[in-house]
Amino acid sequence: MLDDILTFCVNLSRNMIVSGANLERVHLAVEFICKAYGLHDVSIFLLSSYISVAAYDEHGNYSSHQASIPPSGIHLERLRSLNQLSYKVTEITPAPKLLAKMLERAMNVPDYSDVIVLAGKICAASCLSFMFGGNFADLIPVAIVTAIIHFVMRMLESTGLDRIVINALTMFIATAVSVIFVYSGVGSNLAVVLITVSMLVIPGVPLVNAMRNMLCGMENNGILQMLKITVETLALAMGIFAAFIAFKGYMLMDGAPVSLTTPYLLVLLSFTASLGFGVVFRIAPKDIILAGLGGALTRIALLTFSPVIPSRLLYMTLSASVAALYAEFWAVKRRQPSTYFVYPSIIPLIPGDLFFFTIAGLYVGNREFMYMNGTNCIISLLGLSIGFVLSSTISLYVRRMRYRG
Repeated sequence: MLDDILTFCVNLSRNMIVSGANLERVHLAVEFICKAYGLHDVSIFLLSSYISVAAYDEHGNYSSHQASIPPSGIHLERLRSLNQLSYKVTEITPAPKLLAKMLERAMNVPDYSDVIVLAGKICAASCLSFMFGGNFADLIPVAIVTAIIHFVMRMLESTGLDRIVINALTMFIATAVSVIFVYSGVGSNLAVVLITVSMLVIPGVPLVNAMRNMLCGMENNGILQMLKITVETLALAMGIFAAFIAFKGYMLMDGAPVSLTTPYLLVLLSFTASLGFGVVFRIAPKDIILAGLGGALTRIALLTFSPVIPSRLLYMTLSASVAALYAEFWAVKRRQPSTYFVYPSIIPLIPGDLFFFTIAGLYVGNREFMYMNGTNCIISLLGLSIGFVLSSTISLYVRRMRYRG
């Protein structure tokens, strides 16, 4: 019985993390399940790559189970199903022998086909290209390079290469193809194309999770995640920079693109982009509109706060808080993980343009331009993380106090 419970806890945790769950949510799920079955002296050790659960049962028997965790993706419908399973097991405590079958059924959720996921990426990327100042001529290279990134990353991941190598190779190929297209007359602004496709690979969501872990009692894991994300992001920059060097003489751009400023159109494009990312993140069709509404609401918050608040850190924090509170509202209402709604909602806040211009400044040797954009990029990511963490951490401790009360 004890082994069945711990095996279930380890496998549930493993699949939740792979599907995109926050570690603190997984920790709570295991803690609640063990308590529901009367286990005591429970020890839970979680990393993004490893989990260990040990406990005693009511008869004094001891057991410990461990498992490694493969590289995670984001599959929010599967995460929702697993989250619901954790609630169900806590409430009804089925016979331990049944837990493995219940987990197998929870893993078997409807999924989008690869064609639909790619269409979601292209839809999102097209909207982003308009937001960053592109036009209809840029849609062709954006769509083709988005498809190339999709297939190249899948091919490289299947080889078992390290994420750092995958990121560098993918962005080198994406940048090289973008240059060829734009300087062949297909597309009008290379910067727009590269900024847009960079948004598809910048690890904005993992960054938010790392910050959340550091402020939710998992400091060691948060720091390790932050270091990993930093190195992976630098690998993206290395891929772009290497392509810049390889195509020297045909770079960079005629001028920085002027981002779209029409408020209503920005809100509409943010809605559609977040809806597209909702498909990429595998949100169920019945909830896909909520994913788009989260992006639209976040954009409205950003448009409201940025003109009246001079501090980028503050208006990014407030905008991210709006996205997080929106996600927490639906998480409580639907009894689903907040990540189910927050991941697509934060898309308008990820500073892909600042990331690109930092690299561009380094390439052309304009240190002032590089430092300005690099600093703003870091401030934006920090504000995004703080806003999300503050809102979700308050909600987390409220849920903990309600449960323990």
